[in-house]
Amino acid sequence: MKNIFLILVLCLLSCQDNDSETSQLTNEKAINELVSKADIDALKYTDFVVDAQVEKAVSGWAKYRELSSIILDVKSGNLSFFKSNKEIVATLNNELKSTVPEVVSSPLILARIVAVETKMYKLEGVINLSSPTKESILETVKELLVAYSNLNLQMNKQLERESQRIQKPY
Repeated sequence: MKNIFLILVLCLLSCQDNDSETSQLTNEKAINELVSKADIDALKYTDFVVDAQVEKAVSGWAKYRELSSIILDVKSGNLSFFKSNKEIVATLNNELKSTVPEVVSSPLILARIVAVETKMYKLEGVINLSSPTKESILETVKELLVAYSNLNLQMNKQLERESQRIQKPY
């Protein structure tokens, strides 16, 4: 009798685990169906990319490349990185801030990185709501894309400013 009870309890627990995995997969699929690439393409913002000089300067910055890859996924409508990945998002943000190359390290760049970090946390929070709306997801995606674009613009400006050799009259 004890064995039968134990088997029933184990079956119940395993069924609940499957249900939670199924609901998580369903929720992730629903978010990807809720927001499409076309929806994200329709967002109006100025998308700045890094120029060749900045690309060369940050070529060894692995966390920036990882962030760029995530942004490309977001632009294609794949928001799965932000679904139930709180620790990974936090680790990426911490390592992004701590590994900034010296050539682009300035208070202005660090401020833009913090802005990107904030928007990533906000998007992660919105996506992990029990029933996020399309409008709230798109608004937060736009905020993240604008923050990332501003980071790229600031890096471009900084290296451009540093490359100018202006002699001051004395």
